Amino acid sequence: MKKQFLGKDAMFVVIVFLISRLILSYFGVRMDYKAIFEYWQYLDIESLKNNLLKATWYDHAQPPFFNLLLGTVVKLSCNSAPIVFELLFKLITLINCLLLLDMLKKVTAQAYLPLILTMIYLLSPATMLFESELFYTTFISMLLLVSTYFIFSFRKTPTIKNSFGIFIPLAILCLTRSMYHLVWLVVITTIILIYYKNKNGFKQLLTGGVIAFVLVTGWYIKNYIIFGNFGSSTWIGMNMARNVFHDNDMMDSTRIESIEPFSQISYYKKFVSGDYEKRYKGINDRDLMQEFKNDSFINENHIDYIEVSKKYMDASKQYMKSHPVAYVKNVLQSGIIFFTSASVYPLAVKPSQKIKYYDIICGFNLTHFANSKQQRRILLTISAIPKFFIYLVVFYFLARTAIQKRKERFFGMELFNVVIICTIAFVFSVSSLLEHFENMRFRYEIEPLFIILLVQVISEIIQKRRTLQ
Repeated sequence: MKKQFLGKDAMFVVIVFLISRLILSYFGVRMDYKAIFEYWQYLDIESLKNNLLKATWYDHAQPPFFNLLLGTVVKLSCNSAPIVFELLFKLITLINCLLLLDMLKKVTAQAYLPLILTMIYLLSPATMLFESELFYTTFISMLLLVSTYFIFSFRKTPTIKNSFGIFIPLAILCLTRSMYHLVWLVVITTIILIYYKNKNGFKQLLTGGVIAFVLVTGWYIKNYIIFGNFGSSTWIGMNMARNVFHDNDMMDSTRIESIEPFSQISYYKKFVSGDYEKRYKGINDRDLMQEFKNDSFINENHIDYIEVSKKYMDASKQYMKSHPVAYVKNVLQSGIIFFTSASVYPLAVKPSQKIKYYDIICGFNLTHFANSKQQRRILLTISAIPKFFIYLVVFYFLARTAIQKRKERFFGMELFNVVIICTIAFVFSVSSLLEHFENMRFRYEIEPLFIILLVQVISEIIQKRRTLQ
């Protein structure tokens, strides 16, 4: 009977998805294929088509997986690539919703609550907008959901297959977005192994964790050997500078922070020595030596950005030491931005105009009313209040329950809750410290995980109210 009920709910999700996306298409929200030519994170289109493996190997700016995915789709689908990408990203959203529905049903006995929360996620303006962007946002949500799904599955069936289901998506995640660092992977893996230390399935988990660690560490070592950088991206200095020097207009042209981070490489001529160009000349010139890619778009993979990023990092460290209050202020601003509507994300602003009133009502995106920068900041802060309050209430209830059951359970919680909370805390901390005005997108990526926490709190509140009655 339960399987039939789940089947009906899943079918309802599919039907609503198809109808809503037809309506969305009517309003003109469609995938813009030009992103594959424009976005900083992507290799030159010729490299994606004809030199994919070598270009990805010598990409110092980004982890490899998403460029490999882009290149594979482009090579296999040829002229049909725009349609294939649109269908692929729609499918990712549908998979995310079905995975979310299944897991919500596992953590609550409330009959209709899983479907209601899945519908809220499915029909949210952010989901509609991000699935229409040729970017890895919804793909990252899928990787997190798949890994969490297999944590549930491993509890019942502790096999090597389910262990790989937990750890391989985490490894792919680290090889897709540089923010998910090796340190995060090690922490999550350690938590899972400690939980299963004296339980059936420890060896299977150890095998999966070691394989994931080797995959990610191997890429880091490769980058260290070739580029002298132990990580999956050399952009951290430029990312840091965007947050550190936000609202700080530096007029001294002798300092690198006088230039906006991620500017075209010719702007930094006097700040680079040219040693990198000499060292890497002839290896992969299309991606490492050209100022522009696809004729007219900034090539952020130019080899000199390694030196530029290091100098931004040095400048950022000096500024944080001399102006700690200013940096803390920027971090607090980023922390607030984390809770704002995800459709405020700069690249989502234009398409969000096509569903403006829906975005205002369902996404609580009040910035549509802003007529000036100051108004936008005020409305941005107000827009963050509901989400902040919801997060605060959820974590309060979870903390209280964890304290009450600390002797009964691992950290007083189920393993999947511990992993989810650690991931949310990591994303919030790193994005607030290192990024500016993209935090709302980072929060959206982990939103399905938060919904798994939310449903448990709502269920607890409902149960207590029924008990009192």
